[in-house]
Amino acid sequence: MSEGDPGPGDAGGGGGSFWTSLPTILSAAALLIGAVTTAIVQLRGNGGDDRQASGATGTTQTTSTPGLSQFVAMTRPGGRNYFEGDTMYVKASVPARPVLVLAEGDQPLQDVRMRAHTEWVSGAKDYGIGFVCRYANANSYYLLSVLSGGRYHIVRYRQGKPVSLTGGIQTNGLIEDGANDIDVKCIGSNPTLLTLLVDGKEIETVRDEDGIAEGSVGVRVGTSESVVTCSFRDFTLSSL
Repeated sequence: MSEGDPGPGDAGGGGGSFWTSLPTILSAAALLIGAVTTAIVQLRGNGGDDRQASGATGTTQTTSTPGLSQFVAMTRPGGRNYFEGDTMYVKASVPARPVLVLAEGDQPLQDVRMRAHTEWVSGAKDYGIGFVCRYANANSYYLLSVLSGGRYHIVRYRQGKPVSLTGGIQTNGLIEDGANDIDVKCIGSNPTLLTLLVDGKEIETVRDEDGIAEGSVGVRVGTSESVVTCSFRDFTLSSL
């Protein structure tokens, strides 16, 4: 695969790695956008019924948001995101330049859980789909990703430098190509615990002893080959 297999202190392979390159960031308020605190966010298209509910599972408190999506359709050089019904599509149109779509809001988040059904739709077969948490700026955030070929990766970006927290891109026989239910958790700051689950199975939990404290959330799609489009539906975001 063209993105290579990085070592423990490096998040990517050789030059041109789409997963560690500078991303195109789609955000309605430049680069710094928070997400709604103590909320479950439903990915939708335009419109929809407004609904409110609350509940608790263990120590997790959640409150549903009104119907409008926290992701705004945008087009920038390098990619775009758009909606059809209850599905959001993210298209990365420049090789080795992943598209990062940030959720809107007015406050940074700390402990969060994100879930969605994700699918490869068209384009390159060498691709990655990821979730971003603790996004402080383009140089500081966490990325938990599933890649084609049954692979996965968890990366910390700090001062613009990617550091693999999984000892490089890993392979797991539990991850299917094409469509997955991806579930990630970002908890704590000293240390930060980052958990990746795929199709209901825990793939890995890593510890970052000097963690990033808080930030925005989002999704990320990329390829090193040509163009790729992936979709997200049944998206939920909750604070823990």
